[in-house]
Amino acid sequence: MFNSCMHILIVDDHAFVRRALTSMISQLGDHRISHAADGDDALRLINTITPDIIICDLAMPNMDGLALLRQLSTQQFTGSVILSSASDASLLRAAANLVHAFGLNLLGIMPKPSSHSQLSHFFSAHQNRFNRPAKQTAITVDTSKAVLEQALQLGQFIAVYQPQVDLKSGECIGLEALCRWQHPEHGVLSPYFFIDQIEDAGLMPALTLAIIEQSVAMLTKLGNEFNHSKLSINLTPSCLSDDTVNHILANQPLMALAQRKRISLEVTEQTELLSDSLSLELLSRLRMNGFNLSVDDFGTGYSSLQQLSQYPFNEIKLDRSFVANALNNPQCGAIVEMAIQLAKKLHMKVVVEGVETLEQWQHMQLLGADTCQGFYSAKPMAYEQLSAWYLQWQAQYQAIKTSTDEALRA
Repeated sequence: MFNSCMHILIVDDHAFVRRALTSMISQLGDHRISHAADGDDALRLINTITPDIIICDLAMPNMDGLALLRQLSTQQFTGSVILSSASDASLLRAAANLVHAFGLNLLGIMPKPSSHSQLSHFFSAHQNRFNRPAKQTAITVDTSKAVLEQALQLGQFIAVYQPQVDLKSGECIGLEALCRWQHPEHGVLSPYFFIDQIEDAGLMPALTLAIIEQSVAMLTKLGNEFNHSKLSINLTPSCLSDDTVNHILANQPLMALAQRKRISLEVTEQTELLSDSLSLELLSRLRMNGFNLSVDDFGTGYSSLQQLSQYPFNEIKLDRSFVANALNNPQCGAIVEMAIQLAKKLHMKVVVEGVETLEQWQHMQLLGADTCQGFYSAKPMAYEQLSAWYLQWQAQYQAIKTSTDEALRA
């Protein structure tokens, strides 16, 4: 069962499929459910309703699922999409890539016939992704450049931290710094409300340097249990400039941590690096100075294998969309397994994002991934909460270890 009511739109030309999905959804909570027989029908409904999740078939008369996805992108649909189809695996993969290309939020692929467990998993993923106070969904936030610049000057952008844990030992080996906006009127806002506007305003380098300053200072306040945990900072391609990198290299406390291999820079793979030669030079300089370099969201962005071959990365972070579906989607499972094997051959570490269940934890451990980052082990939190989380996690990990050992003996 789920904590809040969602509006689900089922788009499928077969009435039997719509009825079957409605029955399964009704068992998962008191959700509102709307039906559409094709893309045209769905767009007429969307003019009057705002669905949280659209379950979309591909092959339909009149407007098919692919055309509907394009229209959803044009209308800047901000909910989630589940692809439901009996099409072959290669077409489903292409359709999934199309969803990402359109900038839509794909929860996953649900081959027909659908299952109760798949729907439950996807609904949980949606609610985790949009886990913010209900009042925030209706608020209007001024994100003009002047307001964002003022927020930066006043220190309103703050860091929270999501622990990364070793899949073998259970130790906390990393903390990823994630940005939030401590808004004077609306409270703590997630990046959903401001990160694209920060990038468009050319303020991402300033925000990144501010988060670095906060996070380095935070490390000195943590207990001994985090003495060997590395700090992970996101670095977008817009930060790969001489000016920003020189600021990073001039930060003496940061450099001291980098020399001790305690700083990881996660370079998002969603965008082509701005200048091949300049990016290669700057990333190489950072690696020479002790920084760990990680490919973030591996498998979803620009030329994954090309970046691995050309740039000095020593870690990959497998995108949550593959990890979350590895157990129930053969294609995702194969991609995760092959990516881990590739990383091992290249002597790279593997961080798996989006681990939310014991079964996923054990599966990633079995496949040979190194590090887990996901809600199963820890959600993002203020640094003041980290010590309490650590004690709770140690008890949880002992239960995990016992369960895993028993499963191996069985």
